[in-house]
Amino acid sequence: MKKGISYILLAIAAAAALSSCNETGADSPREENGITFAPKEGVTPRALLTNATLQTNGNRIHVLDVLEGFTGTASWMNGKLYIDDDVQYTGNVVWGFRSGRLYPWTSDGAHQFFGWLSYDTALDLTADSFFGSAVAEGFSENERTLSLPALEMNTESSQFDFLYANTSNYLMPATSTAPVPLMMQHLFSAVSLQFRNDSQDDIIIHSVSISGFKNKKSAVINFVSSSELTTHAASSEFVSTAFFAALPAATRTLTENETYDLLARSKNTAAEYRLIWPQTISDLAPSDPADFMTFPITVVYEYANDEEHTLHTAHIRFPEEVAFQPGVRYAFTLLFIQKHIHLQMEVNPWNYELHNWSFEEQTISEVTELDFKENPGYDKPSKTCRIVAGEPVKGTFSVVNPDGAIWSIEPVGDVEYFTISPRQGRINSAEPNYEFLVIPNLDPSLDRSTDKKLRFNFHVQFTDGSIHDANTEINRDNWTVILPKN
Repeated sequence: MKKGISYILLAIAAAAALSSCNETGADSPREENGITFAPKEGVTPRALLTNATLQTNGNRIHVLDVLEGFTGTASWMNGKLYIDDDVQYTGNVVWGFRSGRLYPWTSDGAHQFFGWLSYDTALDLTADSFFGSAVAEGFSENERTLSLPALEMNTESSQFDFLYANTSNYLMPATSTAPVPLMMQHLFSAVSLQFRNDSQDDIIIHSVSISGFKNKKSAVINFVSSSELTTHAASSEFVSTAFFAALPAATRTLTENETYDLLARSKNTAAEYRLIWPQTISDLAPSDPADFMTFPITVVYEYANDEEHTLHTAHIRFPEEVAFQPGVRYAFTLLFIQKHIHLQMEVNPWNYELHNWSFEEQTISEVTELDFKENPGYDKPSKTCRIVAGEPVKGTFSVVNPDGAIWSIEPVGDVEYFTISPRQGRINSAEPNYEFLVIPNLDPSLDRSTDKKLRFNFHVQFTDGSIHDANTEINRDNWTVILPKN
């Protein structure tokens, strides 16, 4: 794995020559043979999710040394395990064994080193406590694998950033020893979730739920390649509906350029991350891509200046072909732009190389506003059009985006005196110009002692099924058609 990696060097430090096999517990030890550890983070500035570095006093790494081809004896060995111990950082370059033992290099055999973060001092949490069992019990000497039990995580779980080290075959050199590299890798992915209002309207966010994440899995780490993850059935969604069912009233309204962090539960702050299991493309895909109701992200909101307090529901999918990889951070921002939500994603490996891209959802754009200028009763300064001699009047407008969506007209006012035809149509970016007729009802039984007036509310139903007010784009002048009194 090339990204999200910390490099740990196993330095071979000089030790006093041991005079006999009985003193060392191993046959024919070499001179200057003490094995010690000097972990470094290499190019990675932040190894742990908590923003603590790997070199934090009290942090521990559990090290295993599988020794193949060794013909001697060592009293502490268990099968092929020559080292089964923690090393701890105490402010020195060299990390000391917690047991206090020094492990000498052997005169024969090949050493294979494995390791994982066993204690995070910032969290005061061990890997065993995090996984609920002794992690070392899942290690197979023969298969060179580490099996981690099924673990359920949610947004409130401890953020234990499990790091593990790949194997390195190492023979004791005949000359002076050199450092032995171990590569520390991240088991988990991480996500952040924010809203941002990039529209001129104040937005009230009522709720959000995300059903696409799988929150309960296990892992089998293959130490001779990258980690291989096996899926267990999720007992619940990673981000539950209940967690975001209702945003706090004090922070749910976003004005222009404001952000809201769903995990920090606060406005205008830096994104907070949560660890998640790596996810496959199929994990994140809608169960039925043709049915917007199966899209994993659901947002319920309204516009603050809407006197009718109409609730809008948007169903949003993750970008296609996206999977969450170990050791990578994914920052999601749901942007309110015009009358829809734009999903933006930033991919940030742990070494903070930034790769920005976004997944464009739909917006109402490239619009020519409603006009009645071809009609005899057209009166642009007053933004009215009077019906002349009982003849229909024609309205025209154009919309290029969102291609494939449905525009519709809702009549408002003396609606029984008028018919609109057609009242809806499909947006076609190749032929974006539309017209409709307002036909007067001249039934003599209807009272015409006063002018009868008709106004229009335009709506656009996007392909995800959400319906949005389009008056500010199509009917900005708020036109009125008048049927004069008799």
